[in-house]
Amino acid sequence: MSKNNINVCSYPRHESIRKVTGKPEYTDDLYFPNLVYGKILRSPYANAKVKSINIEKAQKIPGVLAIITAEDIPDKLFNCSGNPPSALLLKDERILTNRPLYVGDRIAAVAALNEELCQKALDNIEIEYEIFKPIFKIRDAILENAEIIQPHLSSTNIVKTMEVNTGDIDIGFKESDYIFEGDFFTPQIQVTAMEPTGCVCDYNNENKLTIWSTSQTPFQERRILSYLLEMQESDIRIVKPLMGGGFGARQQLHNQHVGALLSKIIRRPVKIINSREEEMISTVARHEVQCKIKFGVMKTGKINAYHVKAYFNTGPYTTHGPTVVAAASKKVQYNISNYRFDGYCVLTNSPVSGAVRGYGNPQISFGREIMLDRISRKLGFDPIEFRMLNHIKTGEKFPGWTDPILSCEIDDCVSGALKIKKMIDSSETQTNGSDIVESWGIAFGCHTSGPSSKEGMSSSAIIANDDGSVNLLVGSADIGQGSETTLSQVVAMTLGIEIKDIRIQAADTLTTPYDTGTFGSSQMFVCGNAVKRSAEDLIVKIKNGLKNKFEVATKDIVFDNGIFFINSPNGRIERDFKNAIKEITFGKKGNVIIASSSYSAEAAPPPFSVCFAKVEIDKRTNEIKVKHFIQAVDVGTPINPVIVEGQVEGGIQMGIGYALMEKIEIDNVVRKPISTDLLHYKGPLAVDMPNTYVYIANSYEPKGPHGAKSVGELSTVAVAPAIANAISNATGIEIDHLPLSKKFTISGTRMTQDEYCQEGSYAYKFTNEILKSRKY
Repeated sequence: MSKNNINVCSYPRHESIRKVTGKPEYTDDLYFPNLVYGKILRSPYANAKVKSINIEKAQKIPGVLAIITAEDIPDKLFNCSGNPPSALLLKDERILTNRPLYVGDRIAAVAALNEELCQKALDNIEIEYEIFKPIFKIRDAILENAEIIQPHLSSTNIVKTMEVNTGDIDIGFKESDYIFEGDFFTPQIQVTAMEPTGCVCDYNNENKLTIWSTSQTPFQERRILSYLLEMQESDIRIVKPLMGGGFGARQQLHNQHVGALLSKIIRRPVKIINSREEEMISTVARHEVQCKIKFGVMKTGKINAYHVKAYFNTGPYTTHGPTVVAAASKKVQYNISNYRFDGYCVLTNSPVSGAVRGYGNPQISFGREIMLDRISRKLGFDPIEFRMLNHIKTGEKFPGWTDPILSCEIDDCVSGALKIKKMIDSSETQTNGSDIVESWGIAFGCHTSGPSSKEGMSSSAIIANDDGSVNLLVGSADIGQGSETTLSQVVAMTLGIEIKDIRIQAADTLTTPYDTGTFGSSQMFVCGNAVKRSAEDLIVKIKNGLKNKFEVATKDIVFDNGIFFINSPNGRIERDFKNAIKEITFGKKGNVIIASSSYSAEAAPPPFSVCFAKVEIDKRTNEIKVKHFIQAVDVGTPINPVIVEGQVEGGIQMGIGYALMEKIEIDNVVRKPISTDLLHYKGPLAVDMPNTYVYIANSYEPKGPHGAKSVGELSTVAVAPAIANAISNATGIEIDHLPLSKKFTISGTRMTQDEYCQEGSYAYKFTNEILKSRKY
């Protein structure tokens, strides 16, 4: 289908009515006969050793069915990441451990008839710990005399170093007329998905394991569990129920291995659902990053050299760490001849970091986009013109890339955003005065469609039913972003049928074909291409059926916009899709039509964004308020514009939280995270959001399904630096640190985290008392 005859449609998401009427089943809604509950005993210390553990009292509690410790299971190291196998996935974690390395590490687990009995059993497990001083900060972890957290992997806490070189950075700086440098810090944050992480594990008497879980990567988790449990992959089935968000955090194993072991012992289904506290301390955080950025610029405004030196706090287990560092090096949307990236994956005793929306991109983009504004001001350039002067164009390559960019509508993004800005400014009275100051800030962003390593792979199958409807089977997991709807739309667009005639089944390792997983913003581009190819294969198979039915040559059959035109000896025959299926399904020459295809990523085309933030600052109170936020995006063909807009608005919300208030706070007195619930961890509510505006550029990606690229992660990348630049423009204060609540008071209904964390406050004292007494 060509660019000119694509009909995009904001079709309602197929599960929307079920959701708003409370009908869908999330993991915690699932119930099976003989279902019992599981719970995990987690370390209250960030660095310790289990000297002794006594489970006798807990075992005697009526209703307690099983208790396991590290002594009861194979001592196997593994990496929990849901990425495909790679040399970057370092094995350093155990299912249960006697050497906990962060608050929340898994020590033991119980299964009981109900959750209350699980907790009672945990409370009666007696553990003696030897406690060591933890390392939370990057700067302490890289000291020469620092304790080595994973000595079997590295002789230092820098467990992996990643380098990218394009051109000659030293010559580039030497030739430059101006040198600009800056240091930046972005914190660890939690994704705070609405649905907590959970699973139901059923190991049956036939030695088959079925797991229903909040999973973004069912096929990768099956592979890891096969290794850990010493089972064939074919004996393990992973099913993803409806999910209430993922944001990268579910791109790995969490509790599934523990639930599987408990179920194997008692041969009953075991349900484990994280509490919100467990969700905050023991799942996944976005990497804290300290980075130094250096630019060399010519008098003409052309960037001649760009160097990034970044340290990523990955916590005590590497999980995704090395791949996050590698991915962060590849999102440079400016045409720079001399580029160097030095990335360091650093082990600490902080909460475990992993895959979070953006995968290293928001952290580096924050510093880069702030630096570009600083350079613009000092050299007298308009910040948009300066970026556009250096921005990549169609046919050019990102630094370090081998493939040229085939689609880039950054001009349309800029003009669309400027039109909205003009409309806002003309409708508002400027309030600038001696006390109140308003200003706009901008930032550009990009990402990839699928992993930048081009490791994305997906497959699909389509079964044509005798009534002309079709069943679509995909391994890709819809985690709330609406991919099942948009993938169905790809089929409808290819076959020329209505979406109501498509039924989709997804993310079940027993009944759906392989998919690497829902990560890297890959659903529309990678799985969408697989789906489109399957639909095209279906057309070929229908043509073959019609050829046999009407005894004509294949060349005599043409398919166009849902109609098969057949040039037979008896004249021209037309059959729409449904009637063509009926024509060849029944009778002596009838057959069942099943099509399939796969797509291994040939590219990872970047989508682009332009963000404008308008802030208001009250100089008297140092209070800041984000009033308006505009994001213009080039996502190729927006298969479903409303879903695209929803993704962009959600990305803005995440970016605003990242910019203004979110941070996992660690108390150095009790040596624990104190952001353990949604009272103390601040994220923006709906009422705290500014007016948001989304503009979708007119774009078409030649390698995308019907011209589509990605949007999910792109939408959060440039939000924080746009807000930071707006504040700098209004106040003259240079921003280099997130969250902004460390320097400013945040306007809105949420108190800042600092008020809760301030020593001497009631909340501080109350939190510390709870933490000191808690056994996790």
